[in-house]
Amino acid sequence: MTRNEEYQALLQELEATPPALDGTAERALRRRRRDRRLRLFGVPAGSLAACFAAFVLLVNLFPPFARACGNVPVLRELAQAVAWSPSLSAAVENDYVQPIGQSQTANGVTATIEYVIVDQKQVHIFFTLEGEGYESLSAEMPEFTPRQHCSVLGADFRQEPGTLLHFTLDYQDNDVPEGFTMAFGVTGETGTENGPAAPTLSILDEPEREEPDILASFTFDLDFDPTYTAQGEIVPVDSTFQLDGQTLTVTTVEVYPTHVRVNVEGAPDNTAWLEGLDFYLENEDRERFDTITSGVSATGDPDTPAMKSFRLESPYFADSAHLTLHITGAKWLDKDMERIRVDLANGTADRLPEGVELYSAQRSGNGWLVQFSAPEEEEMHFHQLFSMTYYDAEGSEYSMDSRSTMTEPYIEGPISDEAFDAHRAAGEGRFFEILPLENYPYDEVWLCPTFSRTAQAEVPVTIPVK
Repeated sequence: MTRNEEYQALLQELEATPPALDGTAERALRRRRRDRRLRLFGVPAGSLAACFAAFVLLVNLFPPFARACGNVPVLRELAQAVAWSPSLSAAVENDYVQPIGQSQTANGVTATIEYVIVDQKQVHIFFTLEGEGYESLSAEMPEFTPRQHCSVLGADFRQEPGTLLHFTLDYQDNDVPEGFTMAFGVTGETGTENGPAAPTLSILDEPEREEPDILASFTFDLDFDPTYTAQGEIVPVDSTFQLDGQTLTVTTVEVYPTHVRVNVEGAPDNTAWLEGLDFYLENEDRERFDTITSGVSATGDPDTPAMKSFRLESPYFADSAHLTLHITGAKWLDKDMERIRVDLANGTADRLPEGVELYSAQRSGNGWLVQFSAPEEEEMHFHQLFSMTYYDAEGSEYSMDSRSTMTEPYIEGPISDEAFDAHRAAGEGRFFEILPLENYPYDEVWLCPTFSRTAQAEVPVTIPVK
């Protein structure tokens, strides 16, 4: 096929693009066409002919340009991949996407970095993994050169080949750099393994830690357009208010295309650490921007148990002239509840966080299995009750390798039908956090709650942001 034939096929492919691209993609393409019409209105015909000729030359002489044009329908897949995030959906809708298009093949597996969405504080990397004969492919957590001082959220694991996956890098006190090298391995499943069934293990049993077989390794050099990495605005607020007898100050609000950061400081004489906020932003059109529900929702103070920066969906693309912060409640950790004592032998606790109950404490092997229950804040919405660190009576520190959250109590060993029904009834409207205390011989333990109580504001605190 000649380049002209490729060009004609490309035009036919674009003409065949479905008129509705499931929401955001449709609006993005519509706006792209509308803006193009506005820009071309009044341009002399000779200039239009010259532009068309230049386009034909680009398609004929530069295959990457033709490939980039042919990728327009992928916007639909990108829109679907970010549907969980109103901020990223708005970024796609507003063409705030940097195409990358880097592809590598190793050992029959192809990895392609398709797009990035970046601003001054976050990097979202969208990529695909493909390979013949695999039922699913997974990306291992990446490594970066130079080392990146940020939190990294991994891609979805065991996805069908060709699925658009994504890494998130969240920079707390640092800015996104101009670029870095990213390396990661790929594992996969063919669906043909027929090994013996795995034995039933207790939560306290130490499983054999087998490193997955790496099918292929990839290294990509990523450079970010400074037009994107410079995007962000820090708005001074310095508004102090009282909430539930505690004094808090909203120091600044940071508005980025991918998220908003509300930075809060507690007064030194407060009796509780701030662990969570119920709040939202609203603009002059009463458009509401709620807290992040999937991804990084808050970051803490390294020197205290307090959280200091809280995340919201972004109004960046809403062209808001005015923003108002509404604070309706808070989650606290009382300073005298940073550690609580649990009597494992008798199944009692001196104090527990609000709504939390000690369900059971039983010896298992050379340790203890401790279960707590708490009410669901929303259906199938769980939150961590205790940290992974705990202490004995002498103050020696221990750490859990894992913890589990379940909708029903964990049952170890055989159980009667009556007891099973009782366990299921106990789980209605509640979830269970199971803490395995491995190699812990003592009859009492000091746990570290992530909160102690919540409070709702009698009158919401309203703070003008800009």
